[in-house]
Amino acid sequence: MRFDLPDTYWKKDVALFFSRRFALVLKMLYPIAIIVPVAASGIPGQYAAAVIGIVAIMAGTFGAGETLTSDLNDGILARVALTPLSPRKLVFQILAVNAVLDFIQLSPALLIVYVLNPAPLAWVLAATFSVFATLVAANSIGVFIANFTSSPADVLLYATAMLFPLIYISGFFRNQDPAGVTAVLRDFVPFAYMNDALKTVFGLATEATPLAIILYPTIICAVLVFAVCLTASHLLSPRF
Repeated sequence: MRFDLPDTYWKKDVALFFSRRFALVLKMLYPIAIIVPVAASGIPGQYAAAVIGIVAIMAGTFGAGETLTSDLNDGILARVALTPLSPRKLVFQILAVNAVLDFIQLSPALLIVYVLNPAPLAWVLAATFSVFATLVAANSIGVFIANFTSSPADVLLYATAMLFPLIYISGFFRNQDPAGVTAVLRDFVPFAYMNDALKTVFGLATEATPLAIILYPTIICAVLVFAVCLTASHLLSPRF
């Protein structure tokens, strides 16, 4: 594919994603290579759901955080900050575009999962939306981390420290229903709704409904995106 030179920051990410054919093939294949064998293996549904969820979370968080810190080191963001574009609008574009690109990357694997594990249409739509919401939340975390470091290696460390508690609270590694404080905290983590939706796709019973899977993550992600956009001025400020 041929692309004109990008004239806005978000177009750079789109051009890098689609313009390198071999890299694009690898990007599309690696989620399939991880997710599809698990979905087809017959392992318990909660573990298959956990694998898909972790792939989505890691892709969104690490992708956003490492891209931004690399652009910080290269001076790209410093030059973008000199343009008339609002910093908050820039950060919103980064979040939106990266979440969409991550979703495109995961979509073939998700489609195969749905073929291997037929589920009611309402749950397929809810699961698909919940994966996208997870990518939005994960990218928000990646952008937030980039406020505190300009080292891609530190992004991995900070992301791991933030994500592991959230993944645990979401119920990825527990079979029983949470109770008490854990149950309350779980309601505020968008990953939890994705986990419920995917477990339902794999044939497990949950207390969630398709409406809840769509409604609550939408509210949570809107708050996350708004909060991260408030950090835009700090993100684009010079680093020394």
